[in-house]
Amino acid sequence: MQILSAGSRIAAIAVMCLVGRSSVASPWLPLPAVDNHEGHRSSLQARVTMADGAARAITLQGVGCTESICSRVRAMDLKADSVWLDGLASIREISHEADGPVRVVFTFKNGTERQASIRPGNRVLYIDGRFGRTEKLDLGRVTKIDFE
Repeated sequence: MQILSAGSRIAAIAVMCLVGRSSVASPWLPLPAVDNHEGHRSSLQARVTMADGAARAITLQGVGCTESICSRVRAMDLKADSVWLDGLASIREISHEADGPVRVVFTFKNGTERQASIRPGNRVLYIDGRFGRTEKLDLGRVTKIDFE
């Protein structure tokens, strides 16, 4: 077994401190912003019906692309219009496109309906999964979503 010199030990300790610190939130670094525009809320309870007919209860945390969540409170359509998620009663007539925009019909809590094409960057639903993990669910695999 080789004994490290004092300089090597100090260097090793410095590297450990830097590596260990990178995974801990620092009070000098800003935390990622959470969308909370105009009092809209996230963590929405809903019932999802999949294209294969299976149904399950979910908690929707937000929408985004396959890489990351973009917003916790709204989706954007191709016309750059915001769709506030907490204002929806349901999403139905969902096209099953493998990629690109997803055509849907939104039913709002006030009873109005609107057809839209959801941007590719907002087609992935971020939902609470098992054991506190976040799951990604592609909107193209879904037939209907009913919000509580």
